[in-house]
Amino acid sequence: MHAMLERLLKRWKREGLNVLPPYGEAVVRSTFLEAGTEVQKDVIVLYSVIGGIDAPDGNNWRLWPLSEVYKRRAEANGHGVLFSDFLLDSWLYRIKPNDTETSAVYVDYFDGREPILVARSLEQFFEMYLDDPTGVMEAEH
Repeated sequence: MHAMLERLLKRWKREGLNVLPPYGEAVVRSTFLEAGTEVQKDVIVLYSVIGGIDAPDGNNWRLWPLSEVYKRRAEANGHGVLFSDFLLDSWLYRIKPNDTETSAVYVDYFDGREPILVARSLEQFFEMYLDDPTGVMEAEH
C-alpha cells in the first residue's frame, strides 16, 4: 500500500495541494477508539504516510485529517467511521474493520439507504482511485 500512497502524494503535490503531515500510530489509534472502533493496520499505514489534505483534489475527493475524523466521530455507525468526502460533503466515505489488518470502504449518500461497499480494503480503494478516480467517486456501486 505504501507505493500507492506515494503515487497519490506525488499526484497531489503536482496539483499544488497542501498535504498534511502524517500522524503517529498512537494518535491514529486514539482517534478511532474515540469513534468507537479499533483501528486496523491499513488505516495506521494510511495516516502514517498521509495526514490528509485540507482541500479537495482535482477529482473533488478529500482525505480528512484526523481532527476532522474526530469531529465527526458521533456519525460513526455499524458501517464504519467517516474519513473522507466527495464534492464537499455531497457524499461521504466510511472505513469499517474487516479484521485486525484491513478495512473496507463504504460510500454513504445519506439518502436513507444503507452505505454501499466500494472496496473490500483500503488498498483496493486506492488502487481503484489511482486507476480511475472518476469511476470510483461517481459510479453507483
